[in-house]
Amino acid sequence: MTELDGRVRCSGFADEPLPGTAATETGWLCIENDGGWGRDPFSGETFTPEAGAAIEAFAKARGLRVLLIRRPGRAGGFRARMRVFVATSVVGEATLRMFTVADYAEVPGLPVDDPAAGEPAEPIALVCTNGKRDVCCAVLGRPIAASLAGCYADPAVWECSHTGGHRFAPVLIVLPTGYTYGRMTGALAKEALDAARAGVVSTGGLRGRSSTPPAEQAAEVAVREVIGPAGPDVLRTESDGAGRDGAAVTVRHEDGRAWAMTVTPQDLPPRPASCGKPPAAARAWRVSGLQADEN
Repeated sequence: MTELDGRVRCSGFADEPLPGTAATETGWLCIENDGGWGRDPFSGETFTPEAGAAIEAFAKARGLRVLLIRRPGRAGGFRARMRVFVATSVVGEATLRMFTVADYAEVPGLPVDDPAAGEPAEPIALVCTNGKRDVCCAVLGRPIAASLAGCYADPAVWECSHTGGHRFAPVLIVLPTGYTYGRMTGALAKEALDAARAGVVSTGGLRGRSSTPPAEQAAEVAVREVIGPAGPDVLRTESDGAGRDGAAVTVRHEDGRAWAMTVTPQDLPPRPASCGKPPAAARAWRVSGLQADEN
């Protein structure tokens, strides 16, 4: 069990399986900010009340999760223009575009509804380092972000605000696909981003794709571990409900292959969802009865 500063932290519980734990999001609005972050993007430290309210409404209307991002090893201080990434993570529709603004008040006016607007961007990696939300993300995430950033000439790696799942720190998200990873090492993080830039999905530390429900995330990960490196959109998932009591899930490959399985939740011993919180109930997604139809 991992200890930080002599105390057991939320990421110290390593018995919880990763598949099926990615936050469920279909799109992202990532706004560059080199300043100190609060518990969330709208807690008052980043935007004026007027700009924050407008950005929040703008993102909500489009189903975008707002994240603050900054380059690892940032110098801070004044920046003439800030980068804004807009990503869609839906299977078959994944896109990543970059805009720039001189003032955050410009963000709600960005033409994100025009698919031709913005500059197309290569996949990027976001590493959660939001220390005001959870110490594990800051202490464990920052070294991963720094080492990973040194592997690329372009700004491919960013620290980001709270993404969910501190107990899996270090946490990484690859955009535009929304594939989410946990318990990252430097090697696994580089593998994940290199794979994304090569057009495939790495399974080391894979929690799931953000646009997919939890039970279907777990099923997809199980199939990817069977078939090896494959593109992000070659698989489609479907289920009979994927509720809290489990689901029968089918994963279909674009080449006609299909895999059927049962995905059920299993109770785990209580543990804190975040550092400083009391232990709470936890559940894992378990895959059983995996059967392949090669027709």
